[in-house]
Amino acid sequence: CVPAQAATGAPTVGGPAVASYVAVSVNGGKLPSRDKVADRDGTQYVVEFDELVLALRPGLQFRAALRYRQSLALKGSAIERDPIQRMTVYGRYEVQGNGLRFVPDPKRGGKGIEILDGTFAPGRIDVPFYYRNGQVSRKAQVVLRRDDSRF
Repeated sequence: CVPAQAATGAPTVGGPAVASYVAVSVNGGKLPSRDKVADRDGTQYVVEFDELVLALRPGLQFRAALRYRQSLALKGSAIERDPIQRMTVYGRYEVQGNGLRFVPDPKRGGKGIEILDGTFAPGRIDVPFYYRNGQVSRKAQVVLRRDDSRF
């Protein structure tokens, strides 16, 4: 793995800049992004992704903050909009070529979260995001763009 950046936040050869990156799309669609599934009994499960901010920090560390809603409704019932929930995960990342590997810290919000392998280009990070909606496991492709106005 290659050291990704100098202390100034500028990328070194081959690494992304220390900066914040904000999700601009999930599976090609804009945010908020909604995923709805129903089980065999007709119970509907809805996950709505509101915002994802990924901060690459010095020392190959990251912080990912996700705002989302999870709702369910029994067959024939209306789906209510539940309150926004928040999840923050810290960890480290590795750089190899144009690839990034995010390794969540189980002691800092990453318990049960898989290692994610993504790619980067100037000002952009693409990474898969795995989640469960009811009994269904899903994989979403997230595109993040650098946003220097974020933390």
